[in-house]
Amino acid sequence: MAKNKRKFESPGQALKFYLTENGWTQDDLAHILTISLKHTNEIIKDKKSISIDTAILLSKVFEMDAYEWMVLDTTFQLSKKNAQKKEEKEELVERQVEVYKYLPINELLKKGWLKPYNKIDDLNNQLRAFFGVPKNKPLDFSTLKLNNVAIEYRKSDAYKESANEINAKAWYQMALNHSKKIKVEKYNEKGLIELTNNLHNYTIIKDGIKLFMNDLSKVGVKFVFLSHLSKTYLDGAAFYADNNPVVTLTGRYDRVDNFWFTLAHEVSHILLHLPKNKDNDTIFMDDSTSAMTSKKEKEANQMAEKILLQDKILDFFEQYIGYITEEKVHEFSSIYNIHPSIVVGILAFNKKVSYSTLHRFKESVRDKIPNKYRAEAF
Repeated sequence: MAKNKRKFESPGQALKFYLTENGWTQDDLAHILTISLKHTNEIIKDKKSISIDTAILLSKVFEMDAYEWMVLDTTFQLSKKNAQKKEEKEELVERQVEVYKYLPINELLKKGWLKPYNKIDDLNNQLRAFFGVPKNKPLDFSTLKLNNVAIEYRKSDAYKESANEINAKAWYQMALNHSKKIKVEKYNEKGLIELTNNLHNYTIIKDGIKLFMNDLSKVGVKFVFLSHLSKTYLDGAAFYADNNPVVTLTGRYDRVDNFWFTLAHEVSHILLHLPKNKDNDTIFMDDSTSAMTSKKEKEANQMAEKILLQDKILDFFEQYIGYITEEKVHEFSSIYNIHPSIVVGILAFNKKVSYSTLHRFKESVRDKIPNKYRAEAF
């Protein structure tokens, strides 16, 4: 008996041995044990664990006692569970290797864009939700490349080699997902033009950012504030979500001048370029530190400069180059209703003053963004 027992790796294997040894069928054993044939079959196939009562019955029929049957069953169940866990872990690792080609999973977890998971089904379900893949369709990772989207990605020469477009696409998807939760009026292009022409006035008034965001929604433009992912170097983007244009800013540089210029630049893309490409799902992604090379980027930049009164600023300070004072900056700001940081930012960009001058007018922007526009907690 001991010799035979050492050969057994599972109760089913032991029962098959004893049935052969006795010349019995499964039906015979079921009748002897006074249990159903189905139950007997499931034990023999190792699909059902042995209960204490069954172990006692088996000890009456075969030479293994109840304790030995229970030990054999417990050992087998543990080995099966460990093997299953190992297989699940290996499958999860394989899936993560595949997904990492398309998504920076670890960074998305740290940002809370994905929730922690330890099973492959949990990961797959979250990816389906993230990319809007229905349950009745296979999760084809090639779709994560966003092949149907035309991305115009403006990158700085300093970051061109290290810029990661996979991360940029993941960032866009997060912005897109959040934008679909935002309710706004029907898009009104004339209303947006009027609002844009008045943008500089919002920069200097109390709660100007909040008021401008609210007025954007009234003309049918969605606003999303979403931090950038590593190696994207993004400041902003413009695209369509359903029938409404969307402006997304990252707050990468927490400066008033950068915030309003990037916002003006993305609004300019909406007015100049997106209507013509609405059906093509074009996305404009911008790093504000890059030099404008494409025609569209130059056009958007020129319009943003006009919105923020660049020509008036340069003309006004032309006679003061070399000794531009804070008083003169505040004087222009008061006359034209535009934030002094924007005035100095434009002067610095055009090399009329040092960028260090901006520190005198430093003011945080992130804390002025209403929560409803944030796609995440900063």
